Amino acid sequence: MKSTGGFSVLAMLREIRRVDSDTVLIRFAEPMKVVSTVPALSINGAFADAVDGVVFHTVPKDFDHSINLVRYYTEILKRVGIERGVVFLTAVSVDKLRHVFLEGDTHIFATVGLWPPACIEMNPVHMEMKISSEQRFNASTINIAVAINKPLTVNAMTDLLRVVAEAKAMAVADAMLRCGSRACGTVTDAIAILKPVSMGNEILFAGMATEIGNRVANAIHRIIIAEAMNSDPDTLLKRVLGYSTDELLEIFKSVLTHLELPTLPKDIVVSDAKILLTKFLRDPNVWSFIVASRELDLHGITGTIPGLSRDEFLSDSKKILADELMGMALATYLAGTKALFSMYWIERLKESKALGFWKEHMFEDDIVSALLAALLTLTLDKYLEH
Repeated sequence: MKSTGGFSVLAMLREIRRVDSDTVLIRFAEPMKVVSTVPALSINGAFADAVDGVVFHTVPKDFDHSINLVRYYTEILKRVGIERGVVFLTAVSVDKLRHVFLEGDTHIFATVGLWPPACIEMNPVHMEMKISSEQRFNASTINIAVAINKPLTVNAMTDLLRVVAEAKAMAVADAMLRCGSRACGTVTDAIAILKPVSMGNEILFAGMATEIGNRVANAIHRIIIAEAMNSDPDTLLKRVLGYSTDELLEIFKSVLTHLELPTLPKDIVVSDAKILLTKFLRDPNVWSFIVASRELDLHGITGTIPGLSRDEFLSDSKKILADELMGMALATYLAGTKALFSMYWIERLKESKALGFWKEHMFEDDIVSALLAALLTLTLDKYLEH
């Protein structure tokens, strides 16, 4: 379990206990009023407006979401030994539970899983194409519990829940989780806001512009961004560009099959290309092109590139040259002027549907062509020198 600030300042907390390999209990020193997107329950299955603790529980990959969840929650409450509680389920290991303590009055607990992303352009076709059968069961989820020692009214608690949801959405959007449009979270995210029952009801609002809301929002944003960016370059590439390094190399192999060089040692060339691609992905300038292409495609999907309608974007309007200019700039940066000719040739192959990818996104696709062109130029230069 990762911790910031330690457990020396427990305030509202009685204990944080690892119950078993899949379960962590946060028990409070007194009953806590709760506003939550998941049910607060007592062990007899009745709904509750106050709880004794919060439970984070890791479920297996083959977890059956069609089971009676109320019964499942109450069984967990009985196992951890509390009468009333909120149970968060996730495929993320509870080893990754984060605890952040804020200025003497607020505890934040979170598990951050980033699959599968949720967005307004999510549809059955998109989900069917992008999610494997195993991943459908593996909802990793962003779960957030905020316990605050302030006299919040119920509407202020609801206001704070809204702030947490907004901060989560901003962080997920900044992390560029890949979805049909800009992502706002994952499909099974859950939030709970808690305060001691003994506290009064004085504070009416806790929005983003209040001291309470802004502190919490900043902490939530940092937690999610830290987890999202603590990914290997291959995971980040798949998230931002839509292709992993292995998938790009498969397309590169397809490019090589169209070369009239029968003696070309393709396996050696692909191996050299893998080394080069790894080098490319250590360069923040390359990432700047990749991120810019994703951002532009996200704006194109929503029709927020001035002068370019959503329909024009989706039809790959010929009046847009910026995508090709970006690709040409990246190819030149990586492999010099010769890469422009390689990119032109790859674009023609792509247009003829001779390669293993097709124009799905206006800007990203030209960045893919640029990366392939740079790989082709540099590897062929090395081979033809001998």
